[in-house]
Amino acid sequence: MGLRASMIISASLTILAEAFVVLLILSFIRLPLIDFLFILGLFWLFQWLVGPILIARNCHEISPGDEAYGWLHQVVDVLSRKAGIQKPKVYLSDERFPNAFAFGNAFKRGIAFTTPLLQILTPEELMAVAGHELGHLRHHDTEVGTTLGLIPNLLNWVGSSMIAVGSTWLGLIVTDLDLALAVTLLILGWIITALAFFVNVFTLWFNRLRESYADLHALELTGKEGVSLATALAKIQVYMKNVRLDPFRGMVVTVTPQKIKSSTPEELLREWLREKPGVWSDILASHPHPAKRIKMIVERTGAPLYSNPALT
Repeated sequence: MGLRASMIISASLTILAEAFVVLLILSFIRLPLIDFLFILGLFWLFQWLVGPILIARNCHEISPGDEAYGWLHQVVDVLSRKAGIQKPKVYLSDERFPNAFAFGNAFKRGIAFTTPLLQILTPEELMAVAGHELGHLRHHDTEVGTTLGLIPNLLNWVGSSMIAVGSTWLGLIVTDLDLALAVTLLILGWIITALAFFVNVFTLWFNRLRESYADLHALELTGKEGVSLATALAKIQVYMKNVRLDPFRGMVVTVTPQKIKSSTPEELLREWLREKPGVWSDILASHPHPAKRIKMIVERTGAPLYSNPALT
Protein backbone atom coordinates (compact mmCIF):
# COMPACT_ATOMS: atom_id res chain seq x y z
CA MET A 1 0.00 0.00 0.00
CA GLY A 2 1.33 3.45 -0.95
CA LEU A 3 1.96 6.27 1.50
CA ARG A 4 -0.86 8.43 0.16
CA ALA A 5 -3.36 5.58 0.45
CA SER A 6 -2.18 4.89 4.00
CA MET A 7 -2.65 8.55 4.92
CA ILE A 8 -6.19 8.57 3.51
CA ILE A 9 -7.07 5.43 5.47
CA SER A 10 -5.48 6.64 8.72
CA ALA A 11 -7.12 10.08 8.42
CA SER A 12 -10.51 8.46 7.78
CA LEU A 13 -10.17 6.13 10.76
CA THR A 14 -9.01 9.01 12.95
CA ILE A 15 -12.06 11.08 12.02
CA LEU A 16 -14.36 8.10 12.61
CA ALA A 17 -12.78 7.42 16.01
CA GLU A 18 -13.12 11.08 16.99
CA ALA A 19 -16.73 11.21 15.80
CA PHE A 20 -17.57 8.05 17.75
CA VAL A 21 -16.07 9.39 20.98
CA VAL A 22 -17.66 12.83 20.58
CA LEU A 23 -21.12 11.42 19.91
CA LEU A 24 -20.73 9.03 22.85
CA ILE A 25 -19.86 11.88 25.22
CA LEU A 26 -22.55 14.21 23.85
CA SER A 27 -25.22 11.53 24.29
CA PHE A 28 -24.14 11.22 27.92
CA ILE A 29 -24.02 14.94 28.80
CA ARG A 30 -26.92 15.80 26.44
CA LEU A 31 -25.11 18.72 24.82
CA PRO A 32 -26.43 19.59 21.33
CA LEU A 33 -23.94 18.78 18.56
CA ILE A 34 -24.14 22.31 17.14
CA ASP A 35 -23.15 23.78 20.50
CA PHE A 36 -20.20 21.41 20.80
CA LEU A 37 -19.03 22.23 17.26
CA PHE A 38 -19.17 25.93 18.10
CA ILE A 39 -17.01 25.39 21.22
CA LEU A 40 -14.64 23.18 19.23
CA GLY A 41 -14.38 25.84 16.51
CA LEU A 42 -13.43 28.49 19.06
CA PHE A 43 -10.82 26.14 20.57
CA TRP A 44 -9.35 25.46 17.10
CA LEU A 45 -9.32 29.14 16.19
CA PHE A 46 -7.50 29.99 19.43
CA GLN A 47 -4.85 27.32 18.81
CA TRP A 48 -4.45 28.30 15.17
CA LEU A 49 -4.04 32.00 15.90
CA VAL A 50 -2.15 31.95 19.20
CA GLY A 51 -0.01 28.80 18.77
CA PRO A 52 2.52 30.28 16.31
CA ILE A 53 2.80 33.44 18.41
CA LEU A 54 3.61 31.47 21.56
CA ILE A 55 6.17 29.33 19.70
CA ALA A 56 7.83 32.37 18.15
CA ARG A 57 8.16 33.98 21.60
CA ASN A 58 10.65 31.27 22.53
CA CYS A 59 12.69 31.82 19.38
CA HIS A 60 14.79 34.62 17.91
CA GLU A 61 14.15 35.61 14.31
CA ILE A 62 17.34 35.55 12.26
CA SER A 63 17.90 38.42 9.85
CA PRO A 64 19.59 37.79 6.47
CA GLY A 65 22.44 40.04 7.60
CA ASP A 66 23.15 38.16 10.81
CA GLU A 67 26.89 37.50 10.97
CA ALA A 68 26.59 34.13 12.70
CA TYR A 69 23.44 32.61 11.19
CA GLY A 70 22.45 34.74 8.20
CA TRP A 71 23.60 31.94 5.87
CA LEU A 72 20.58 29.92 6.96
CA HIS A 73 18.42 32.21 4.84
CA GLN A 74 20.24 31.06 1.73
CA VAL A 75 19.64 27.41 2.66
CA VAL A 76 15.93 27.97 3.28
CA ASP A 77 15.57 30.22 0.22
CA VAL A 78 17.09 27.66 -2.18
CA LEU A 79 14.90 24.85 -0.83
CA SER A 80 11.76 27.02 -0.78
CA ARG A 81 12.26 27.85 -4.46
CA LYS A 82 12.64 24.17 -5.29
CA ALA A 83 9.52 23.34 -3.27
CA GLY A 84 7.55 26.12 -4.92
CA ILE A 85 6.49 27.74 -1.67
CA GLN A 86 6.98 31.17 -0.17
CA LYS A 87 10.10 31.35 1.95
CA PRO A 88 9.18 31.19 5.66
CA LYS A 89 10.83 33.24 8.37
CA VAL A 90 13.94 31.69 9.90
CA TYR A 91 14.36 31.39 13.67
CA LEU A 92 16.92 30.27 16.19
CA SER A 93 15.50 28.33 19.13
CA ASP A 94 17.14 28.37 22.56
CA GLU A 95 16.49 24.67 23.26
CA ARG A 96 19.53 22.82 24.59
CA PHE A 97 19.26 19.84 22.25
CA PRO A 98 19.48 19.44 18.45
CA ASN A 99 16.08 19.99 16.89
CA ALA A 100 14.32 21.71 14.01
CA PHE A 101 10.63 22.39 13.60
CA ALA A 102 8.15 24.20 11.39
CA PHE A 103 5.20 26.20 12.65
CA GLY A 104 2.71 28.77 11.50
CA ASN A 105 -0.66 29.70 10.05
CA ALA A 106 -1.84 31.90 7.19
CA PHE A 107 -0.29 34.98 8.83
CA LYS A 108 3.02 33.66 10.19
CA ARG A 109 5.05 30.71 8.95
CA GLY A 110 8.48 29.85 10.20
CA ILE A 111 11.17 27.21 10.48
CA ALA A 112 13.38 27.08 13.57
CA PHE A 113 16.74 25.49 14.31
CA THR A 114 18.48 25.02 17.64
CA THR A 115 22.10 25.95 18.21
CA PRO A 116 23.19 22.35 19.04
CA LEU A 117 21.73 21.18 15.72
CA LEU A 118 23.73 23.77 13.79
CA GLN A 119 26.85 22.73 15.67
CA ILE A 120 26.74 19.00 14.91
CA LEU A 121 25.39 18.83 11.33
CA THR A 122 27.22 19.33 8.06
CA PRO A 123 25.73 21.72 5.46
CA GLU A 124 24.38 18.73 3.49
CA GLU A 125 22.70 17.28 6.57
CA LEU A 126 21.25 20.64 7.51
CA MET A 127 19.90 21.01 3.98
CA ALA A 128 18.14 17.65 4.27
CA VAL A 129 16.66 18.50 7.68
CA ALA A 130 15.46 21.88 6.39
CA GLY A 131 13.88 20.11 3.41
CA HIS A 132 11.97 17.89 5.83
CA GLU A 133 10.64 20.86 7.80
CA LEU A 134 9.69 22.75 4.65
CA GLY A 135 7.77 19.64 3.66
CA HIS A 136 5.58 20.14 6.71
CA LEU A 137 4.84 23.70 5.59
CA ARG A 138 4.21 22.67 1.99
CA HIS A 139 1.83 19.92 3.10
CA HIS A 140 0.12 22.23 5.65
CA ASP A 141 0.89 19.77 8.42
CA THR A 142 0.65 22.48 11.08
CA GLU A 143 -2.98 23.14 10.17
CA VAL A 144 -3.81 19.47 9.58
CA GLY A 145 -2.16 18.44 12.85
CA THR A 146 -4.01 21.15 14.78
CA THR A 147 -7.32 20.01 13.34
CA LEU A 148 -6.97 16.25 13.87
CA GLY A 149 -5.30 16.72 17.25
CA LEU A 150 -8.05 18.98 18.52
CA ILE A 151 -10.34 16.28 19.96
CA PRO A 152 -7.67 14.28 21.85
CA ASN A 153 -6.07 17.50 23.16
CA LEU A 154 -9.42 18.79 24.38
CA LEU A 155 -10.32 15.45 25.95
CA ASN A 156 -6.91 15.25 27.63
CA TRP A 157 -7.33 18.74 29.04
CA VAL A 158 -10.85 18.03 30.35
CA GLY A 159 -9.89 14.61 31.74
CA SER A 160 -6.73 15.81 33.48
CA SER A 161 -8.57 18.82 34.90
CA MET A 162 -11.30 16.61 36.35
CA ILE A 163 -8.69 14.27 37.85
CA ALA A 164 -6.82 17.22 39.38
CA VAL A 165 -9.99 18.72 40.87
CA GLY A 166 -11.19 15.32 42.09
CA SER A 167 -7.84 14.56 43.73
CA THR A 168 -7.81 17.95 45.47
CA TRP A 169 -11.41 17.55 46.58
CA LEU A 170 -10.61 14.09 47.92
CA GLY A 171 -8.12 15.66 50.33
CA LEU A 172 -10.73 18.13 51.60
CA ILE A 173 -13.55 15.72 52.38
CA VAL A 174 -15.99 16.92 55.02
CA THR A 175 -19.23 15.14 54.17
CA ASP A 176 -20.31 12.00 52.34
CA LEU A 177 -21.45 14.24 49.51
CA ASP A 178 -17.88 15.57 49.15
CA LEU A 179 -16.61 12.01 48.90
CA ALA A 180 -19.19 11.07 46.28
CA LEU A 181 -18.46 14.15 44.14
CA ALA A 182 -14.68 13.67 44.38
CA VAL A 183 -14.88 10.00 43.39
CA THR A 184 -17.28 10.82 40.54
CA LEU A 185 -14.90 13.44 39.17
CA LEU A 186 -11.99 11.01 39.36
CA ILE A 187 -13.89 8.22 37.60
CA LEU A 188 -15.18 10.50 34.85
CA GLY A 189 -11.75 12.06 34.47
CA TRP A 190 -10.07 8.69 33.97
CA ILE A 191 -12.79 7.60 31.51
CA ILE A 192 -12.33 10.76 29.43
CA THR A 193 -8.55 10.36 29.57
CA ALA A 194 -8.89 6.76 28.36
CA LEU A 195 -11.07 7.92 25.47
CA ALA A 196 -8.45 10.55 24.61
CA PHE A 197 -5.79 7.83 24.59
CA PHE A 198 -7.94 5.71 22.26
CA VAL A 199 -8.34 8.58 19.79
CA ASN A 200 -4.71 9.60 20.10
CA VAL A 201 -3.54 6.19 18.87
CA PHE A 202 -5.15 6.97 15.51
CA THR A 203 -3.90 10.57 15.53
CA LEU A 204 -0.31 9.45 16.15
CA TRP A 205 -0.57 6.90 13.35
CA PHE A 206 -1.57 9.67 10.94
CA ASN A 207 1.18 11.93 12.28
CA ARG A 208 3.85 9.26 11.68
CA LEU A 209 2.72 9.00 8.07
CA ARG A 210 2.98 12.78 7.68
CA GLU A 211 6.53 12.59 9.02
CA SER A 212 7.37 9.98 6.39
CA TYR A 213 5.77 12.26 3.80
CA ALA A 214 8.05 15.10 4.96
CA ASP A 215 11.06 12.76 4.72
CA LEU A 216 10.13 12.02 1.11
CA HIS A 217 9.83 15.74 0.48
CA ALA A 218 13.39 16.25 1.73
CA LEU A 219 14.62 13.51 -0.61
CA GLU A 220 12.68 15.06 -3.49
CA LEU A 221 14.48 18.38 -2.95
CA THR A 222 17.98 17.04 -2.30
CA GLY A 223 18.19 13.95 -4.53
CA LYS A 224 20.92 11.46 -3.66
CA GLU A 225 22.33 13.93 -1.13
CA GLY A 226 19.14 13.24 0.79
CA VAL A 227 20.99 10.31 2.35
CA SER A 228 22.45 12.99 4.61
CA LEU A 229 19.07 13.02 6.36
CA ALA A 230 19.93 9.53 7.65
CA THR A 231 23.29 10.62 9.04
CA ALA A 232 21.64 13.70 10.55
CA LEU A 233 19.08 11.53 12.38
CA ALA A 234 21.87 9.31 13.71
CA LYS A 235 23.90 12.28 14.95
CA ILE A 236 20.84 13.76 16.66
CA GLN A 237 20.02 10.44 18.33
CA VAL A 238 23.56 9.97 19.65
CA TYR A 239 23.44 13.52 21.06
CA MET A 240 19.99 12.90 22.60
CA LYS A 241 21.34 9.81 24.33
CA ASN A 242 22.19 11.88 27.40
CA VAL A 243 19.35 14.42 27.15
CA ARG A 244 16.34 14.29 29.44
CA LEU A 245 13.23 16.03 28.10
CA ASP A 246 10.56 17.57 30.28
CA PRO A 247 7.46 15.40 29.60
CA PHE A 248 5.13 18.25 30.57
CA ARG A 249 6.36 20.66 27.90
CA GLY A 250 4.95 18.70 24.98
CA MET A 251 8.00 19.42 22.81
CA VAL A 252 8.02 17.51 19.53
CA VAL A 253 11.57 16.53 18.60
CA THR A 254 13.07 15.39 15.31
CA VAL A 255 14.21 12.11 16.87
CA THR A 256 12.60 10.77 20.02
CA PRO A 257 15.28 9.85 22.61
CA GLN A 258 15.81 6.09 22.81
CA LYS A 259 18.04 3.74 24.74
CA ILE A 260 20.88 2.93 22.37
CA LYS A 261 24.17 1.08 22.76
CA SER A 262 25.98 2.80 19.90
CA SER A 263 28.29 5.67 20.75
CA THR A 264 28.89 6.93 17.20
CA PRO A 265 26.51 7.80 14.32
CA GLU A 266 28.11 5.14 12.08
CA GLU A 267 27.57 2.40 14.66
CA LEU A 268 23.99 3.55 15.17
CA LEU A 269 23.25 3.51 11.45
CA ARG A 270 24.52 -0.05 11.22
CA GLU A 271 22.36 -0.96 14.22
CA TRP A 272 19.27 0.60 12.63
CA LEU A 273 19.88 -1.13 9.30
CA ARG A 274 20.07 -4.50 11.07
CA GLU A 275 17.06 -3.83 13.26
CA LYS A 276 13.64 -5.10 12.28
CA PRO A 277 11.11 -2.96 14.18
CA GLY A 278 7.67 -4.46 14.53
CA VAL A 279 4.38 -2.93 13.49
CA TRP A 280 3.70 -1.80 17.05
CA SER A 281 7.21 -0.55 17.82
CA ASP A 282 6.24 3.11 17.39
CA ILE A 283 2.49 2.97 18.04
CA LEU A 284 2.69 5.66 20.75
CA ALA A 285 5.30 7.80 18.99
CA SER A 286 4.74 10.94 16.94
CA HIS A 287 7.56 9.94 14.54
CA PRO A 288 8.25 6.60 12.83
CA HIS A 289 10.84 4.32 14.39
CA PRO A 290 14.28 5.60 13.25
CA ALA A 291 15.12 2.22 11.69
CA LYS A 292 12.07 2.52 9.43
CA ARG A 293 13.06 6.04 8.42
CA ILE A 294 16.68 5.10 7.68
CA LYS A 295 15.73 2.09 5.55
CA MET A 296 13.27 4.17 3.54
CA ILE A 297 15.90 6.89 2.96
CA VAL A 298 18.53 4.38 1.81
CA GLU A 299 16.02 2.61 -0.45
CA ARG A 300 14.79 5.84 -2.05
CA THR A 301 18.17 7.47 -2.60
CA GLY A 302 20.13 4.35 -3.48
CA ALA A 303 23.17 6.05 -1.97
CA PRO A 304 25.63 4.26 0.33
CA LEU A 305 25.61 5.43 3.94
CA TYR A 306 29.14 4.63 4.93
CA SER A 307 30.84 6.57 2.18
CA ASN A 308 29.26 9.73 3.54
CA PRO A 309 32.08 12.05 4.70
CA ALA A 310 29.80 13.31 7.48
CA LEU A 311 30.50 10.08 9.36
CA THR A 312 34.25 10.39 9.24
